Amino acid sequence: MKNQYFGDVRDLFKYDLIQWILKEISSLQFTFIPMLTENDPKRGDGGKRDFDRAKKGGRPGTHNKELMEFLKKYGDKRDFTEIENYFKPNGFEIVIYKGHEYFDKRMRNKYFEKILEEYLRKSLVFVDPDNGLQINNSKEKHLLYSEVKALYDRMDEDSILMIFQYFPRARYKYKEYSPEGRANKLEEETGDLPIYISDNEIIFFLLTKNEKLKSQLEGVIERYKKDYPNRLR
Repeated sequence: MKNQYFGDVRDLFKYDLIQWILKEISSLQFTFIPMLTENDPKRGDGGKRDFDRAKKGGRPGTHNKELMEFLKKYGDKRDFTEIENYFKPNGFEIVIYKGHEYFDKRMRNKYFEKILEEYLRKSLVFVDPDNGLQINNSKEKHLLYSEVKALYDRMDEDSILMIFQYFPRARYKYKEYSPEGRANKLEEETGDLPIYISDNEIIFFLLTKNEKLKSQLEGVIERYKKDYPNRLR
């Protein structure tokens, strides 16, 4: 992820879904693993800031007026760690893993190895790479499947691993990078077929070792989809 995109309309879906899960499964803390990369001046600041249009279009998260007003404040200086000031006052325990200041593919092993065990206990562990899961030529923008497996193996049975993914662009082989293709690859790596939810722009994959928790999570996600029936699948 990049600070320059903090507070755009896509964050409504991201943080509202996280809040929804934390409300429904109240035993979880929120562990945020950002994989933060440097801003890209060539791309400009995050331009998707039309919250009124997002609301009219029924974007996921727009029912959450408090979150929308919070994100609207961050039009100029953007710092994703400010999200702590949304979750904590609402009674949620949040841990933001700092690691190195910026995620660097040359130090990726150390980045993940330094994540404390306590961050992976009774937690919604959210990993937020720039683009999502690995491709043929993965960079610092991508989360490798081996890193997913390592996190999955380390987390306890009371935790959920949640992964951000942009919807595949046309130039990628759709079968391999489709939500179904990604889900099958995650199952191959971890032994767990993930639950996923998408608005056709971004996808979130969710994995847990605990069958009872997985069943509970499936119900949570289905109820969330019903809040935005025309936008989510």
